[in-house]
Amino acid sequence: MGGIRVGIWELAPGVQRSNFYALLGTAFFSIGLLTLVGNLRPYLFNSMLGIPDDIQGRVSGTMDVISEIPALLLSGLVGAMSDRLGRRIIYGMGFAILAVGYFLFPLAQFNWTLYAMIFITACGASLISAMLSTVIADYPQETSRGKLVGICFFLNGLGVASLVGLAAQLPKIYLGQGMDPIEAGRAAYWTVAVICLIPMVIVLKGLPRQSPGQIGEREPLLATLRVGIDAARDPRVRLAYASAAVSRASLSIISAFFFLWMVQVGKEQGMTPAEALSKGGGIFVAIQITATFWAMIVITFIDRVDRVLFMTVASALACGSYVWFGLVDNPFQPAMYLAAVFLGIGEMSGILASQALVGQVAPERGRGAVIGVFTLCGSLGIFFAAIVGGTLFDAWRPSAPYIVMGCVSGLLCLLSLYTWRRTA
Repeated sequence: MGGIRVGIWELAPGVQRSNFYALLGTAFFSIGLLTLVGNLRPYLFNSMLGIPDDIQGRVSGTMDVISEIPALLLSGLVGAMSDRLGRRIIYGMGFAILAVGYFLFPLAQFNWTLYAMIFITACGASLISAMLSTVIADYPQETSRGKLVGICFFLNGLGVASLVGLAAQLPKIYLGQGMDPIEAGRAAYWTVAVICLIPMVIVLKGLPRQSPGQIGEREPLLATLRVGIDAARDPRVRLAYASAAVSRASLSIISAFFFLWMVQVGKEQGMTPAEALSKGGGIFVAIQITATFWAMIVITFIDRVDRVLFMTVASALACGSYVWFGLVDNPFQPAMYLAAVFLGIGEMSGILASQALVGQVAPERGRGAVIGVFTLCGSLGIFFAAIVGGTLFDAWRPSAPYIVMGCVSGLLCLLSLYTWRRTA
């Protein structure tokens, strides 16, 4: 039995229109809500906890490392469990846990409680990240895979721009209502916690009980997980796993270090943390708006080109854009917006290439396990970016993480070119 068609998207057999629309709605919220963990961090550090500037990079890096521990421990198992229990249960749990994390975060102090809160939040984030990739891989037929990846990440970008644009203004708004800095910070975090409940309801109401790539009969959990490991014999799958590490790391440094950089430079120029956060929000929105519309351009051709070749071009774009962005000295100068536009193109190119490739090469049976390993590799990449980027943020320059990831994207470009020549 063939699948139905919605506009330009041909859906896999068993996927209904309501499921498709639920995925689009969830895609708007997923990455944006995960991004806010890092985007609110500069206000937390400077206005609520009073963390010294000269250790903020390392503290942020440590938090990012801790935030990936749940993903390292759970990614493969989450994918395999979703093959058995269903995507909607795991996805809904992710948003519920994330909401709890945002509610508790502003109650933390600069001690073990800060790291406990990031761990709780990360448990929800790891479920959301794994399920977003899995559902995107489940729903399209092969002829529409790139188009579905494109529209989902268009909505991701739109969601990030909207939610970050809102969150960057929340402390300033609440301060304007007469709250003190700590009360304003708590109100901002609690507002985000409430927003997390919206996609949770969408997922639980809109996703099917069993997805096309889900294993129906009961199999040992480790046997299901082994599918993801065995798939790496294919050089294209290995490239997809490597691209997960680079694309997730590249995305993470935008969330983790961008606003820290803005606030530190803003303080040097006489701004308050809330003012620097607000001013930096415009640059961040420029990055995400560009990424969003670039996704729509990529939709028009991604299904007509070789996915490995596209990975080569995309990683080259990411290499140039991240290095350029990192070499900017004063981020509040007008030229920063041009660098932000180029960075948005590089960021989205890497994400789309990675998602489109893994969606194509992952086998239908046990796809959740393959996506789980894919997500695990992304966590390893974030570990690298957090440790190296956080150290260089303090020791060299606040923009160092961008330069590092630009260079790593260059290495991925070479690996992609080598794989393309082997498999073409």
